[in-house]
Amino acid sequence: MARKHIIGGLDIGTTKVVSVIAEAGLHGHPVIKGWGECAALGIRKGVVIDKTSLGKSIAHAVGMAQAMAGLSIKEFYCSLPYASQPAGTCEITDVQLYEAIAMAGVTIRQAFSSVIASAEAILNHTHKHIGTVLIDLGGALTGLAVYNQGEPVLTRMLPVGSEHITSDLALCLRTSLSEGERIKRSLGLLRPDSSTTLTISGVGGRANRTVPACTASDIIKSRSQEIFELVYQALSQHVRLASLTGGVILTGGGSLLKGIVDLAACQMNCPVAVGHPVKLAMSQEEWGSPVYASVLGMVLYGAKGSTRRTGNQTGWREVISRFI
Repeated sequence: MARKHIIGGLDIGTTKVVSVIAEAGLHGHPVIKGWGECAALGIRKGVVIDKTSLGKSIAHAVGMAQAMAGLSIKEFYCSLPYASQPAGTCEITDVQLYEAIAMAGVTIRQAFSSVIASAEAILNHTHKHIGTVLIDLGGALTGLAVYNQGEPVLTRMLPVGSEHITSDLALCLRTSLSEGERIKRSLGLLRPDSSTTLTISGVGGRANRTVPACTASDIIKSRSQEIFELVYQALSQHVRLASLTGGVILTGGGSLLKGIVDLAACQMNCPVAVGHPVKLAMSQEEWGSPVYASVLGMVLYGAKGSTRRTGNQTGWREVISRFI
């Protein structure tokens, strides 16, 4: 029987927990077999506040992936919402997080900063060598990684993310967070016509209201500009952006905001693009979204390790290895 190399990827984020089980295919390209996703309960702004709830979230996501794959595995490559050492790896020093993972019955084979994990799925060989900035626009945090000469030379985590845009909309327009999220996604950074209005649902039994769409647009733009100003400040203290030929690549859920590329290019004064995960075989197109870059990066990293362990066999050795 052919020997299978099964890899588990786990992303413990600030808003969701995602688990992926994959089989390492030819040339290290993984084939996704199982997928599980649920809300990240018990964690706020990257800090564990309820280890029991987070443990249940991890166990639920892992269980869903195992059920879909028809496999039971315990070891996972894990991405975490923390800054890392230059090499990219993370040490789990948060006792609450460590205990939450243990409660879920999961063993972490290796842990990485979420932005480094995303880079595994988003950046190719050329990006990493010519000098590229990866900005992972998460819910509560924004991760930064600078690659040059093939290695990460800088990682940072900023305490602001796309959830802050949602909160601003809910607060300023006196509506719910769910309504703020809906407005953010539908409107984005595209400037509406001055005559366009939005109907906003009231809270606490209040009636719906109509507000100018430009008002909501200004709220979204203001916070988005602040995020990229903070990014620019953090980067400019350590690197000269003009020297990074690869420019800026955006990923994470915030990268899907309409008009985000144009605003980022203006704020960062360099070429900007949205990156999508590559080199994976998946049955559902939505799994290839930048939202899932971190967990897919962990699967890709694990698959590369499997390829190295089998000697990256080609030709007759590759054929024989399928039956060993």
